[in-house]
Amino acid sequence: MPHDAKKTKKFKLRGLFRPTPPSVKEKDTKVSLSALRKMATTKEQEDILKRIEDETISSVRDAWIDYFLKITKRSQCKSD
Repeated sequence: MPHDAKKTKKFKLRGLFRPTPPSVKEKDTKVSLSALRKMATTKEQEDILKRIEDETISSVRDAWIDYFLKITKRSQCKSD
C-alpha cells in the first residue's frame, strides 16, 4: 500500500511543475489561403500550398504554413 500512496502524491505534484499550456483561440490561427496563393512564386511553394490545402490535421497544417512562410520570406530576401 505505501507504494500506491507515493504514486498518487507524484501525480498530484505533476500539475505544479508541468502546467497545461493555455488554449489557442481558433480565430487567431486562421490564415487566408488566397493570401498564400498570391505569395507562391516557385514550384516548391506551390507544392507546399497544395499540401496545406489537402491536410486534414490542424497541427500539421499549421506546421506546413509556418514552413511555407519561412521559405517565402527567405526567397523574398534573396531577390531584394
